[in-house]
Amino acid sequence: METLIFAFTRALRSLFAPGMIRVFAYSVLLTIVVLCVFWLGASKTLVWVYDRPTPEYLPFDIVPLIMMGATGVLAWFLFPGIMPIIVNFFDDRIATLIEKQDYPHSNPLQNPPFWPEFWHDAKFSLMVVGINILVLPLYLIPVLNAILFYWLNGYLLGKEFFIMTARRHIPLTEAKKLWNSKSRLITVAGIALTFMATLPVFNLFAPFWGIAVMTHIYHRNKQGADILPPYR
Repeated sequence: METLIFAFTRALRSLFAPGMIRVFAYSVLLTIVVLCVFWLGASKTLVWVYDRPTPEYLPFDIVPLIMMGATGVLAWFLFPGIMPIIVNFFDDRIATLIEKQDYPHSNPLQNPPFWPEFWHDAKFSLMVVGINILVLPLYLIPVLNAILFYWLNGYLLGKEFFIMTARRHIPLTEAKKLWNSKSRLITVAGIALTFMATLPVFNLFAPFWGIAVMTHIYHRNKQGADILPPYR
């Protein structure tokens, strides 16, 4: 719990790191664009698939409006799954600015190429969206739906965001081992990230906040690995 409070508060403080406001504004703008494209693309696809004439008893073509409303709700809940694609464009810049301010002695490895990372994140997002669609019937069950949605997406996003951040400093195999040793802690952080991603307005800040939180969690655990007891 101490590590989570530390990471959450430091992530908010990181917004004021030198040079961060511009990156933050860029991340919010990109998030808005992706949400709009996702929503409009899904709406147009559903209307095209439906392709039925408007019933005569309806005063106007209401089907497209219903489709747009339904896909708007769907996009809202599936948004956590597409966040890895968004953060791929600015995660390194956020982590770099945070580390310059709070962890000046960190030594990142060479950054991986953009396009391989982008396609990895795209495939991961498709997987998350696909899993959520598969369990959609369970989301109709009260109480279970909220528990399953936040735990499932929190687990997946927590793991992906943490490994994405840790890979800047250690090889992938070591990043996975570190995640495995702190999986419960990181899953809780992922659940908080998922919850934030489903709140109107706050979801615009979620991708930025997720990278900031995982950066602080990584460094907190690496710095304390030899002198502090394990965080659970």
